[in-house]
Amino acid sequence: MVTSTRPAEGKSTTSFAIASVLARTGKRVVIVDADMRSPSVHGFFDMENEAGFSDYLTSQGDIDSLVRETGIANLWLLSAGRTPPSAAELLSSDKPREFIEALAEKFDHVVVDAPPLLGLADAPLVARAVSATVFVVEANGAPGRAINASLDRLRAAETALLGIVFTKFSGEAIDSYGYGYGYGYGLKYGANTEAA
Repeated sequence: MVTSTRPAEGKSTTSFAIASVLARTGKRVVIVDADMRSPSVHGFFDMENEAGFSDYLTSQGDIDSLVRETGIANLWLLSAGRTPPSAAELLSSDKPREFIEALAEKFDHVVVDAPPLLGLADAPLVARAVSATVFVVEANGAPGRAINASLDRLRAAETALLGIVFTKFSGEAIDSYGYGYGYGYGLKYGANTEAA
C-alpha cells in the first residue's frame, strides 16, 4: 500500500507511478483505490468512480465485476466505489485481507492507494491487509512530529515499510534556505586535550 501523513502529499500520484512502472515490465498489475472518503485514482485514467472497493466490502460485487481495464497495457483499476457511512467499520473486518489475497491470485502486483495516516483509522486498518507499505513524504510538508506519529501508526499495524518516497521536491527550495550550521561543540584539539 501507499500512504502519507496527510492529504495532498502525492500518495495517489505515487501509487499510479508505481503501478504504471510495474505494468511496463510486463507484469499484471491492479491498482486499488482504498481511499473511500476521498477517491482520486480513477481520475488518472479518465474514468468514473463506479462500483469498487466499498461495494466489495459490503458484498455488493465480486472482484471480476469490479476490476476494470484502464487502457494501459497490463494495468487494471479497482476504484473506491461509493462512499460508505463508516469506512473504518468496513475495514475492521477480515474482508480487506481476503480481498487483497484474492487479487494476488489474479495479478502479479496489487498496489493499494490508501488514505492518509493521521486523523483517520482507515490506513492502519488497510495496512493489516497488505504485505508492505510505501510511505510518501512531501517536501516542506508535514512537520517531523507528525511524520513520526504516522510511522508509529504503521509500526503498530505491523506492516513492513518498503521505503519512503519524497515528493514535490524543488531544487530551487535549497537555494532559499541557507544552511547555517554553527554547532559550537567547544572541543579542543592538541596537547592540552584531556581524556574524558
